[in-house]
Amino acid sequence: MQELGRELTRRAELPTLPVADINRLAQTIDTSGVAVLRDVIPAAMLDRARDYIKCKLHQHDNQYFGLAGREWIVASPLAELARSSAFHDILAALWEHAMRRAAPDVEVTSSLRVLAGTVGLKHSGLFHYDSYVVTALVPLIIPDGADEPRGDLVLYPNLRRVRRHAIVNVLEKAVVENALSRAIWRLPLVQRWLSARAIPMQPGNIYFFWGMRSLHANRACLPESLRCTALFHFGDPHAASVLKRFSARHHQARLRSLNRAPHTRAPH
Repeated sequence: MQELGRELTRRAELPTLPVADINRLAQTIDTSGVAVLRDVIPAAMLDRARDYIKCKLHQHDNQYFGLAGREWIVASPLAELARSSAFHDILAALWEHAMRRAAPDVEVTSSLRVLAGTVGLKHSGLFHYDSYVVTALVPLIIPDGADEPRGDLVLYPNLRRVRRHAIVNVLEKAVVENALSRAIWRLPLVQRWLSARAIPMQPGNIYFFWGMRSLHANRACLPESLRCTALFHFGDPHAASVLKRFSARHHQARLRSLNRAPHTRAPH
């Protein structure tokens, strides 16, 4: 797999991954929760992405922001990765492994999370399940100072099965993603007891996991640090559900509440 990684960096688009390699990725996710393709994002793409992020960050007063939908990815330096047919094929093949049936004819869904400032602190430790079966995480900027918290991915691997019925999924998420439950998931004792994994991330790699099955969050960074990841999702089993639309509206309302910067008092 390491040789494969070096080959990917020499090409503009991810090449087709052999079935045997995809199967190994899937088996690794099954057994350890996360599989990694190393050194697969070209340095030039990372550099362009970082310039893009810093420009956007300035527009958001150097505080946390997130982007989602087709518009941002098409206009970003990551557009080439998002439209890569080989990347789509990897995600679809992983979906088929997880679901034991043919993958749906859907696009890859993408988002960008930029943790910075005091608002970024509020977006740490928010343990949740994704709505999608397969998640690919692409770190773009990770803090790397001496003794500086890196905002590691924390994962409770494969804690549940894929929920085929939307009502079960919504109710379960309501139980495990409320403030009290999240405080419990953050406890070191609970993380040791349930074998949570802390995954240090390295820009250039792609990290794959079962987003709908694994409860996950990121650790906090310092307010003056900058941490940015792109997320690519494939295959929402409940995309057509009315409950999904209700859940999405509720999620957006929670994000708007989190994104309110704390008020500061004017000096007397």
